[in-house]
Amino acid sequence: MKKFILFSFISALIMLLLSCKKNHDNAPTPQDQNETELITTVSLIIKENGTPVNTFTFNDPDGAGGVNPIVDQITLEANKTYTCTLRLLDETKNPTDTTSLEIEEEKDVHQFFFHPSAGTNMSFAYVDYDDHHVPVGLQSTITTGAAGTGTLRVVLKHQPGLKPTSGNGDEALGETDMEVSFDVTIQ
Repeated sequence: MKKFILFSFISALIMLLLSCKKNHDNAPTPQDQNETELITTVSLIIKENGTPVNTFTFNDPDGAGGVNPIVDQITLEANKTYTCTLRLLDETKNPTDTTSLEIEEEKDVHQFFFHPSAGTNMSFAYVDYDDHHVPVGLQSTITTGAAGTGTLRVVLKHQPGLKPTSGNGDEALGETDMEVSFDVTIQ
């Protein structure tokens, strides 16, 4: 009988210890540094000589698909030089996530590319760079020429392990985090 009680006690103790085992399947995982960003709002904050001119916004609060985005038309004066700061938001999160801050932190794996169409008469020059002196594009200079109209396409590439460590970058590499288009008038 003593052996049966001892066996029962040891069995119960083993069952208790096994039931207290931590479930590592539900443990939180660190955020993947290679995860692409969700961006619902892209704002181009334009200044001339440090004075705010305007903010032009692409807003798609429900993300790709669904309701069409609301897109401001960019209107700038001819033959001027402006500074441009990009602010990106993920408004699906509460509180709203300022994605441009994450891009700044992960600048070695991100780059913006600017594509003004023929007729816009505008050009972009990068102002900010990653640790290898490859452009990022959160900050840029816009130079306008003669009056004209067209579009501006802005692309953000996510390039973990792929972004060049020299030169001006390569848009063909990585995944597209964001691609938006604005109508542009230079007057």
